[in-house]
Amino acid sequence: MFERKRYEFVLRADTPLAHHQEVFGNAAQVFRKDVMQPDGTFAKVPYITADTMRHGLREAAAYALLDAIGMLDKATLTEAALRLLFAGGLITGGGAGAVKLDEYREMVALIPSLGLLGGCAMNRAIPGKMFVEDATLICTESEHTAPAWTLAASPPRNSCRSHIEETVRVRMDPSLDPGKRLLLTDGAHHGINQRLLASEAASEAGDAVEKRDAKSTMLPRSFETIKQGSLLSWSVEAVIQSDIENETFQMMIGAFLANAQVGGKRGTGHGRLSVLKVNDGYAAREVTLLRPSTSADVSTAALSLRGASVREHYVKNADRIRTMLSTVVA
Repeated sequence: MFERKRYEFVLRADTPLAHHQEVFGNAAQVFRKDVMQPDGTFAKVPYITADTMRHGLREAAAYALLDAIGMLDKATLTEAALRLLFAGGLITGGGAGAVKLDEYREMVALIPSLGLLGGCAMNRAIPGKMFVEDATLICTESEHTAPAWTLAASPPRNSCRSHIEETVRVRMDPSLDPGKRLLLTDGAHHGINQRLLASEAASEAGDAVEKRDAKSTMLPRSFETIKQGSLLSWSVEAVIQSDIENETFQMMIGAFLANAQVGGKRGTGHGRLSVLKVNDGYAAREVTLLRPSTSADVSTAALSLRGASVREHYVKNADRIRTMLSTVVA
């Protein structure tokens, strides 16, 4: 069996996406890449990096495995096993502290996702068989590079600049609140009062150095986001050489997209993605099988197109996988 399997998606930003490339002072900017326009000029188009999307697939595969073999709710992983499952291992330069090539082949047979994503053995990186692309904003500057079918699935496109929002936030200093200062010890209260008086005196005197040294910890900052509701085009492809690899590939995609969250500021309502449309190589269709049956159902079967046999494979080989994870050096 030798097949190239490709899925193309239209993803929707269910919440603003704060995937930042660079910070200038206290202002963070979203990732942008140069896309050549039909007239030969270049435009900066926002995107979610392929590394981020690929890591989401790797994490989803790792959690599905640990759930199937009964290790998801137990603190039993070694540091090496954690690194292997969630980062593909580590190149050590060879010697005793490295995964041997024959051991790596056994791991790939037990955990097909490692073979698809690739990893490290001895002193070399073992290439994977998956090709993950950037999730690129669908806009007037990128529509000529997106798969043709995705354009029919999206509303009228706007310029990439209209999809970017700048948000301003301020981290407050609790010591500036007189009510909260009453909670301090006498020494701490006195110290803050002295700092506030020094800051006031420095402002009146125009002493920039003293003013800087006496300033509070209040911090205004700004950051860009890709606006909520924006659509992105994303593709992932794999070389499939067995039925179990095919189903593992589908399971990874399904598990990731069932609860996809990318970028930063996840704790403040950013980064959630959902699937609007998928093209499995034949026709665009609504995604239903890639969604979990309920939010509480985290079984592999519920999160994949045909993930039941993958889970059965993991359950059948659970003892061997647990033993391997307890002794692996990666």
